[in-house]
Amino acid sequence: MLEVGTANQRSEDDDLAVFVDRLAAAGDDQATTDAQARIRDLIAAGDPPPGVRRLAEALAASVADLPPPPRRPLEDASSLVAAVRDNTLVVLEDFDAAATGRAVAALLGDGRRVVVTGADAARLDAVREALPADAADRALSGLPDVPPAELRELRRLLATSTPQRRARGDQVLPPESAVPDAAEVARLCALAMGSEAAGDGEFVLPTLLANLDEERRAAVTSVAERVDSALAAMPAREEHGWAWQLLSELIFGQQRAAFDRMVEDVAEVIAVLDRTRDAPPVSFTAPPPPDAAEALIRYREFLAAGGRARSYFRLAVQRDVEPVLEVARVGARVPETQEDIDRVLEYLELVERQARVDAACTELGVPLPADEHELGEVGDALGRIATAARAVGALRHDVLFIAEDSPLSVPDVETAQEIAAAILEFAVHGSGVDAARRLDALAEELEALSPVSTTAPEHEQAVAALRRRDAADFAAAVDALGAARREQVDHQRCALLQQRLAEGAPRLAEAWAALAETEPAALGFASFVPVEPLLSTLPPSDSADVVLVLGASGLGVERLLLSAVAPRIVGVVAPGEAAGEGPTLLSVLRRANALVIRGRTGGGRVVPLKQNQPRAAAPVGQAG
Repeated sequence: MLEVGTANQRSEDDDLAVFVDRLAAAGDDQATTDAQARIRDLIAAGDPPPGVRRLAEALAASVADLPPPPRRPLEDASSLVAAVRDNTLVVLEDFDAAATGRAVAALLGDGRRVVVTGADAARLDAVREALPADAADRALSGLPDVPPAELRELRRLLATSTPQRRARGDQVLPPESAVPDAAEVARLCALAMGSEAAGDGEFVLPTLLANLDEERRAAVTSVAERVDSALAAMPAREEHGWAWQLLSELIFGQQRAAFDRMVEDVAEVIAVLDRTRDAPPVSFTAPPPPDAAEALIRYREFLAAGGRARSYFRLAVQRDVEPVLEVARVGARVPETQEDIDRVLEYLELVERQARVDAACTELGVPLPADEHELGEVGDALGRIATAARAVGALRHDVLFIAEDSPLSVPDVETAQEIAAAILEFAVHGSGVDAARRLDALAEELEALSPVSTTAPEHEQAVAALRRRDAADFAAAVDALGAARREQVDHQRCALLQQRLAEGAPRLAEAWAALAETEPAALGFASFVPVEPLLSTLPPSDSADVVLVLGASGLGVERLLLSAVAPRIVGVVAPGEAAGEGPTLLSVLRRANALVIRGRTGGGRVVPLKQNQPRAAAPVGQAG
């Protein structure tokens, strides 16, 4: 299908090129040759002039005796403007210079870009002079120097201009990169509003933390992290309530000495048990004497000094230790060597420490361990309690002296836990105080981006929203600033294009600027260019909407190449104008079923013509 469509398009373009050649064959002047070459180039480039194509199609329809395209009832064609809107081929009969001037003015009022041409320069001047005063400023001696695309853009910008957009010229808008992120502002607003709505107690700690310098705040946060970690490591409160009770006492300095001794004794007992796990057990066949430990120590020192046990004439140190050795056993034997004595002494010390541990358990409310495993659990719990006590103590100190006359205190473990959690929350997410200060800082920074005299309303709205902690209003202001930037870009672009237009057509630029505020639909222009210069240098595509040809009855068929100037061609015949010999531009338009408007004093008629048919007329009102 694509290949067929391409082939059809090529065939149509070839036919159009042949049509152009046939028109050009009617003339032999250089202007016709130049126009023919230019149009063929456009056809070869795939951009044939729409006016030429429409003329060719209308003539083809008339030759094939096909019905003309649907037309409005004659009584509806109430003006030239309406006729040109609905018809690409129009003939104005009996239009003198004044009527033609009014017709051109009417087209200008409809925003049309009109090229008025003809072979008679005097007639061109007469029509231009006949233009009403309000249209004279839009009359040019040639086409504007501004490229059609830019001129079309300028017309669009002028037609859509508003007082608000025109005011953007004096405003200084903040760059998009300098406007705070709306999502971050929403988060800060939520924090700030939450803190400002909180009670005094909830607001004190964040305020104090916000007032600290970074180094001091980091130190307090570090202590809070230790408290949080230590309390999280404590035994479960439900099963080990004694641990939490003991912690509460320790943070106020109670039971400190007994606790420290118990920690030391439990650690030593556990260490001895671990160290002697594989050693021969120590036992007593009877209770040892009260001074057993002292006697064993002296005897150990005796052996360490090189002394030897005697069977006869025993020394006093040997006689003192004999009652202990008689009841002591290392494994199944009586202690004899220095190592054996050390083992017995270690055992006695272990028994003494175990007794102290049991006493401390009773004193501190710690459950008595039934075996080595439970003793290990008690030792682990005591270590965790000691760590938590140190951390909470440090927190109590830091909170007490966090600021001069600080109203905060840590009366119990629960409060310590809450304060630590609040400090960590502040460290991670900040606080309402910090958020409020950050919002105020953002407002000041944003406000400073433009002088007061050139601040846009949307800019002021964004600053005010930051100070009110209104995230929704700020987001709306950010969107409005985006629209304002686009309006400013449009305004600046419009001003640039107006300047370019004013360099070649200052009166037209001024007229358009004035009409943009009152009649934005009337941004048209009329270029008065003789036929030959116009054909020799055909304007670029989309340079005009209508080409109006004066003296159509006296121009040859080759002048139909003027249809390349605009999509619509209007032939003008003055009252009493004699028709030329042979085919003329006017006769071809009639053959192509052009819509005819007859101009008369006090009225006008619109007559659609068909070959070999009498002219029908219907009143449509004053032409133009």
